[in-house]
Amino acid sequence: MRFDPSGLYSAFDRMRENAAARGKDLATIQAKDFLNETKKAGREIAPTPQELVDVAKKSGWRLKRKPGTTPGQELQRRIRAIGTFARGWKIARVDNQKFRIRIWLEDLANQSGMVDDKRGVSRKAQKASGGRFKTRLDKLATSITSKF
Repeated sequence: MRFDPSGLYSAFDRMRENAAARGKDLATIQAKDFLNETKKAGREIAPTPQELVDVAKKSGWRLKRKPGTTPGQELQRRIRAIGTFARGWKIARVDNQKFRIRIWLEDLANQSGMVDDKRGVSRKAQKASGGRFKTRLDKLATSITSKF
């Protein structure tokens, strides 16, 4: 009796296609999760209006500002700008290649890179969302191989 591997090949092909489709879904879900965690961590580090007023009072209202701007106007601008770092995050680009999915996140707020380096917002978000990714990946692998 001869073994016909065509059924096995078609099952492997179906499993590969299923993994590719669901892998893209999982990547976008994980990117959105990381994005939300980054925004959440950005909101946590934002100063309150009272903290900004206290800093202004402590410095004797000598705030760095544009020429022609009063310290009160500068303080109001800083209060309005609270949360700009957290709101500015977005998914910039998604690149799907054969065995790789790359997702770029960016924040267009001024000096966002400096704030992220100083406060470690993206590292905190990675730690928070990284554990959930492992469980999602295990669940995906189980669902793909169970249909084999």
